[in-house]
Amino acid sequence: MSTVFKFVLATLTAVFMALNGCGGGGGSTVAGIGGTGKIASGTITGFGSIIVNDIKYDIDSASLEVNDDDSAGLSQDDLRIGMVVTVTAVVFDDDTGVASLVVYDNEIEGPVSGLTDPGNGLTKSFSVLGIDVIVDSADTEFDDSDASGFSFATIADGDVVEISGFFDGSNVLNATYIEKTDDFDLGNSEVEFKGTADAGTDAGAGDSFTLDGSITVDIRADADLSEVPGERVTGSMFVEVEGTLTNDNPLTIEAFRIELEEEDLDDDAGETELEGFVSDFIDNSNFKVDGQLVDATNAEFIPAGLVLSDDDKVEVEGTIAGGILNASKIELED
Repeated sequence: MSTVFKFVLATLTAVFMALNGCGGGGGSTVAGIGGTGKIASGTITGFGSIIVNDIKYDIDSASLEVNDDDSAGLSQDDLRIGMVVTVTAVVFDDDTGVASLVVYDNEIEGPVSGLTDPGNGLTKSFSVLGIDVIVDSADTEFDDSDASGFSFATIADGDVVEISGFFDGSNVLNATYIEKTDDFDLGNSEVEFKGTADAGTDAGAGDSFTLDGSITVDIRADADLSEVPGERVTGSMFVEVEGTLTNDNPLTIEAFRIELEEEDLDDDAGETELEGFVSDFIDNSNFKVDGQLVDATNAEFIPAGLVLSDDDKVEVEGTIAGGILNASKIELED
């Protein structure tokens, strides 16, 4: 999602100019003139165009990016319920908005292993490339758009899956959307992984390095490194690696593309809505939601008297300045 925030100011400006230029010619958003520029990160819960964090966004004129694909022709049909997206938009008092940019980027793609079914019909757990994952029969959207029958009941070890969701305080990925993309074939199945290059890394095409101290990445000689500064991966750099899994013990990826990733929202993103789990909680003035540092000293809490703690799932509204989301409202989610 590194391209999201490169164009935030430009896209917001374009939307404001478009709205200010609206006349009485029957445009569907004329009534919303006077809205506020905002960035929203959350789960798609409905369509028409899309609903994120209870706001209905018109995306007819928006630029779309889906898993790093920003080609012309992408539309609402390329999005799904449960996908976690970042929306750059103008939002109005009637809980509607006009989006200029919508970005979806999955959290991980790889083979299911170690599937555990407690038999309660509610949750199942497994790992993907060493990341622990939980799926929920009620809250995880299983994509069966190809009529393959993929579902909570049928998910199995060896399914190659694409997952969107939120990491909790224990770094467990709580899936909101999951799609089966392949049956695992070692050396051929494509995978995607986001992680931090180990200290001391300095790797380019043809080199190898380690992610998160556990995954070896062999960079192909013809790999696309154009989205990495200097086309070299260096220590502590947070990157997304795309490639094929050539060894599952130890995990080894042969990378054909590496991209620099943004871990947090822009340090001065302005008005922001954010969905995710509370982590690193110290007190109301110092904690994180979905990795973003939050100060809720002056926030309205819903329900009133809410006492926050790690692993609470919340929706936060406020303004990001200097890298801190100064919350005006925090609402506990189910």
